[in-house]
Amino acid sequence: MVLPFHGLVVTTLYIVTGMLSFALFQQDTIVTVTIFIPEGIALAAVLIYGYRILPGIFFGQFLLALFSGIAFFPSLGIAIVNALEAFIAFKLFQSFQLKRTLEHTRDFIGLVLLIVLILQPFSALLGNAILFISHSIHANHFLQNIFFWWFGNVTGQLLVTPLLLILYYNQQKTKITWYAFTVLFVVLFNYILQVQLHITNVSLLLATTLPLTIYLATRNLSYANAAVFSLVASTLYFFHIHHSSFSLGKDSITCFININFFILSHIILVPMIGILFREKENAITTLRSLAHYDSLTGLPNRYVLHNEIDRLAYLYERYNQESMVCFIDIDGFKAVNDTYGHDVGDKLLQEVAKNIKRNIRLTDTLVRYGGDEFVLLLSNTDTKAANNLLTRVLNTIENINHIDHNTISISLSIGVACCPYDGTTKEELVHASDNAMYMIKKSSKNAIAFTQNCQKNELL
Repeated sequence: MVLPFHGLVVTTLYIVTGMLSFALFQQDTIVTVTIFIPEGIALAAVLIYGYRILPGIFFGQFLLALFSGIAFFPSLGIAIVNALEAFIAFKLFQSFQLKRTLEHTRDFIGLVLLIVLILQPFSALLGNAILFISHSIHANHFLQNIFFWWFGNVTGQLLVTPLLLILYYNQQKTKITWYAFTVLFVVLFNYILQVQLHITNVSLLLATTLPLTIYLATRNLSYANAAVFSLVASTLYFFHIHHSSFSLGKDSITCFININFFILSHIILVPMIGILFREKENAITTLRSLAHYDSLTGLPNRYVLHNEIDRLAYLYERYNQESMVCFIDIDGFKAVNDTYGHDVGDKLLQEVAKNIKRNIRLTDTLVRYGGDEFVLLLSNTDTKAANNLLTRVLNTIENINHIDHNTISISLSIGVACCPYDGTTKEELVHASDNAMYMIKKSSKNAIAFTQNCQKNELL
């Protein structure tokens, strides 16, 4: 069977990282209580690429088991178990509708629970059962090895899978140079703590390193995950080389578990806090948008008018630039609403807003004032230019004849006030333009009316 490119990459990474884990911290043939990185790579790969990556996971585990001294059939059984684990992960991720981008707290917590409560209990129990039946492990080590398998694989998946998923789905938002800087800084910082200062107390190390990684999580989750990975890798390296870090007992298993406690604290807290912070920022952005923008048309709402009219008054005071405030009402909108319903009325409002925006400048502002009323602010213009622009708007709106295959007939009535001649505040200018619009609506409709103050100052 010929594996696709991604499958070959996964197979190679599985074997290389698996042999590295066993070489550094092996407890019983193929069972390790420390981080088993291949599991994290396999889970991320199946979530990103789907079922087609399963052969790569299968052959990676199969060859790793063979290279580790396990007989052919037990190796085959363990490979089948790991491929089934990846298959289950992909199906459950789809069933629970979790997002692989890990955008929300629900997605990350779902991933953690999936790993801790389903995938690794399944893998640890069946994998060790195969090793036990094939006499690859001793009976008195069976329960201990189940715990080792579960603990090491859980740690590996919680460390590597979120990192790879976040990196993969945020490639365009991050820079390689910042990744490199983050990794080098964290490794140097960890070297000073563990090697130069000989800090071995887990609580003290957590109190020193967690604030750094959590801060990074609030700024950029991709960099924070890279920082956690480099922190973990350097910690394991320093432990392997110096055999002194985390020396909280003579039992090597106790040392390994203390290392994993330090690691788990980072790989669970940092992504969780980063995702919570990102959700908070998104919620604030959404609330600001709801407060200042109309949800139907996407236009600024009347609460934006005050600041925008203040801006027009400032432009006149500072640069002697005259501006126009245009009050726009849709003629015939009530008839459309009553005849065809509010859904058609809403689509009509969206279409009108879209057509008006096509005919105004980038420096102009269109606001939905409420109902079928809009306010258009034209900055740095004269009456002739404003009249030409508004005439184009009238002609464009006349071309809206159908909404959802329903024949309609609408037009616009536009009243125009001039800043500063009709006032410099929202109340003054909107009131003046509204009055001008009301007068034209009572008479001809589908027309433009400037206030008397505009006319008196020869703006026409």
